[in-house]
Amino acid sequence: MALIEFNNFSFKYNESEDNILSDINLEVESGDFVLICGPSGCGKTTLLSNLKKELLPNGIRSGDVKYDNCSVGDLDDLVSACDIGYLFQNPDAQIVTDSVIQEIAFPLENIGTPTEEIRNRISELVSFFGINEILHKNVDELSNGQKQLVNLCSLLVLRPKVLILDEPLSQLDPITSYKILSIIRRLNEEFSITIIMSEHQLDNIFPLCDKVVFLNNGQIEFNDNPRDVCKNMKDDMVYGHFLPSVCKIYKLLVDNNPSLANLDIPLNIREARRFLNKVPSDIITSSCNLEFSYDSSNETLIKMKNVYFAYEKHNLIIKNLNFDLRKGDYAAIVGSNGCGKSTLLQILTGLIDPIKGKVKSKKDLSVAYVHQNPMIHFSHDTVKEELVEDNENNSNFKNLVEFFQIEDLLNQHPYDCSGGEQQKIVIVKALLKNPDVLVLDEPTKCLDPISSKIISDKLKTLHNEGLTIIMVSHDLDFVANNCNRCLMLFDKTIQVDNHPKNIFVENNFYTTFVNRMVKDHLNCAVTIGDVAQIWNLKW
Repeated sequence: MALIEFNNFSFKYNESEDNILSDINLEVESGDFVLICGPSGCGKTTLLSNLKKELLPNGIRSGDVKYDNCSVGDLDDLVSACDIGYLFQNPDAQIVTDSVIQEIAFPLENIGTPTEEIRNRISELVSFFGINEILHKNVDELSNGQKQLVNLCSLLVLRPKVLILDEPLSQLDPITSYKILSIIRRLNEEFSITIIMSEHQLDNIFPLCDKVVFLNNGQIEFNDNPRDVCKNMKDDMVYGHFLPSVCKIYKLLVDNNPSLANLDIPLNIREARRFLNKVPSDIITSSCNLEFSYDSSNETLIKMKNVYFAYEKHNLIIKNLNFDLRKGDYAAIVGSNGCGKSTLLQILTGLIDPIKGKVKSKKDLSVAYVHQNPMIHFSHDTVKEELVEDNENNSNFKNLVEFFQIEDLLNQHPYDCSGGEQQKIVIVKALLKNPDVLVLDEPTKCLDPISSKIISDKLKTLHNEGLTIIMVSHDLDFVANNCNRCLMLFDKTIQVDNHPKNIFVENNFYTTFVNRMVKDHLNCAVTIGDVAQIWNLKW
């Protein structure tokens, strides 16, 4: 008997006309690592929340969801609290106390665990995670990656049998994502904790999971091991967008050279490199002819000179930073969680003032800013009210709503939309202001590949029409495919300022999956488009 069972399960929110989930049949065995993926708004979070008694959404259900042969809604409170841990995509949404040690201890205190046992369990976890140096810090001082580690500790201190993870990597830089995912893998392999994870960043996860469940329009389209799912999805015009990068390169080569179809589809970098080593040299050459450059001669729109900033005295976040945002820039700020990227954007837009240095903007410059938490921008009861605010006669309204495919969301409350849908709404809201400069903090967070492509295409068009764009992003593929300038923030200031592809080809870790896959053959290729261009493949 499976540990978790969905039996002909359907769900509809009270205010909705249509099911968000329909006829879901799914079994998860004890110790499985299951990936839930699919387009934004397809029902992933709803499916996960129906596995946790305390988070059951209000709505109409049919069928059943069982944990250990008991309906989730009928589980004993203590069993539900201890056996099933739930990690939210937004680290701040889970934190309830002021300090790290209080946060980890809180779940045990809440169920009446003796003090000595609390100390023992915390000691064990702190050693396992290696977080001694932050144990007595205030949670407000932590990066998003550190907060996610603390949240994970606060779940594991209860010794759960199941971990439900709702896009746990969505706000993390690539290096921190690796760390969190390595821990999750250890918990699954060494402690046999059942993992059920929803995620859009598939490159790292496909090789680790036992089962991939692909949702679309509230129904299961694929439910199989990752390699067979890739085989079945790769030739589909829609589903093919959701493949990991290594599978996309494989498909690109096989489509152009059918003789390669007898080679196994790769799931990770190691398998991908072995695949390329078997490809005849007349198909893949080692010569690179791509050059990338950034034009620094354009007019300066915003100038930052010798800027310093600290939230607390003697704890600098930004130090002696100099930066010119120029007309025609499509710039990305990258770097580790907590290095000051979002702070830099807020100084740039005038939302906060530096403690030292100057920020000067061109006269009458119009700037629109999109926060990394989209809900900060919402103050009305429907999406339509959010968008028409001060824009009732905006001629772009209909075009933007249609282009971003949010017509069906107009009458919904923005809080009822998925994370990816909220992201598209706030970007449309910003564009309706017709700004000279668009400032985006993690614009592709929570977005599926198709939604990300929609935003990419629109921003490219607007940039070509004269819009200057600057953003913070952990999505290196998006940065490489779109930006003409990349700023790497390190040690409180800008350490590197160059074309993103010039930066990524020089890195071994902070780079794209495509670059790591083909590096032995093409050291200048960063995107699938680069590979197609150099190897003369139809793309």
